[in-house]
Amino acid sequence: MKRLTFIFTTLAFLLASTVSFAGPGVKVASKNFTEQLVLGQIMVQLLEDRNIPVVDKINLGGTQVNRKALKQGQIDVYMEYTGTAWLTHFGKKEVVRDSKELYEKVKTLDRKKNNLVWLEPCKFNNTYAIIMKEETAAKHNISTLSEWAGFIEENPGEMTVAVGPEFYSRVDGFKGLMGHYGLDFGEDIPDSDVSKMEIALTKKAVRDGKAMCGMAFATDSAIIDYGLRVLKDDKNYFPIYNPAPVVRQEALEQYPKLAFTLNQIGPSLDTSTMQRLNYRVNANGEKPASVAKSWLRGVGLIIKKRK
Repeated sequence: MKRLTFIFTTLAFLLASTVSFAGPGVKVASKNFTEQLVLGQIMVQLLEDRNIPVVDKINLGGTQVNRKALKQGQIDVYMEYTGTAWLTHFGKKEVVRDSKELYEKVKTLDRKKNNLVWLEPCKFNNTYAIIMKEETAAKHNISTLSEWAGFIEENPGEMTVAVGPEFYSRVDGFKGLMGHYGLDFGEDIPDSDVSKMEIALTKKAVRDGKAMCGMAFATDSAIIDYGLRVLKDDKNYFPIYNPAPVVRQEALEQYPKLAFTLNQIGPSLDTSTMQRLNYRVNANGEKPASVAKSWLRGVGLIIKKRK
C-alpha cells in the first residue's frame, strides 16, 4: 500500500511539474511600428532560446493598448519608453534631462503604483531630432543645435524648416527648442519659412532640398537612407526616450530566469544600432523576425545550433 501511495505521489508531482512548465508562457507584446516589432521579436526569440515558454502578442497596438493590457494582466511584458511613461502615463510636466534619473523615477513610480517592474533600459534614445542633409551641414560646419542656432542668427532668412504641425506649435516642441537655444520663435525663422507636413515627409523634404532642416526621430531609418545628419542636442532640450522591458511582478515570480534574460538586451542596443535595424526593415524589406535573429546572433546572445 505504501508502495502504491509513493508511486501515485510521484506521478502527481511529475504531472504537476509538467503542467507548470508547459503553462501559458510569458505573453510578450509590442506596439505597432517597425522599431517595436523588432524589439518584440528580440524578446520573443531570446526567451525561446533560453527555454522560457512564450506567447507571441507582438504588434498588439498603440501605446495605450499595450499599457492597458499590461496593467490588466492580458500581457506580461512589452518595451516602453521612459519619456512616454513620464509624460503620458504619469502626466508629468517637468522634463527630466538626465537619462538615469528619469529611468529611476519611472521605475519607482510604476513599481509603487502598479506593481510593474522596469528592467534594464536600452542604450538608445529614440527622441526628437533636428536633421540636415549631410553635405549641407558639412558645408556650413553645423554639427550641434548650438551651431545651428548660431547659423540662423548670422544668416537671417536662410534656414527653412520641415516639421510636423503639432511639433511646431507645442511649447515642448519646436517653439520651446528655439527659446532653449536663444532664438525668438516666429522671428528668427519666420512662419513663411516653415513647411508643416506629416512627419513621414519631413525627411524627404530635407533630402530633396525643399527644406534646409527638419524634424525626425533619432532612430529613424531614413537618416541612413537619405544621407542625413542628426544635429547633437548639446544643451539637452529634448525629452529622453530610452526603452526598457516593463514586466508584471507575477511573471517575474513565475519565471525566475525572465529578468536576467531580458536584462541582456539593453547594453548592446545603442542609437546607431537601432537605426540600422529599422533601416533593414523599412528600406531593405527584411522581416522584423529575421532582423531580430541576426542581431541576437551577431552580439552572441543566441548561438546557431549545430545539426
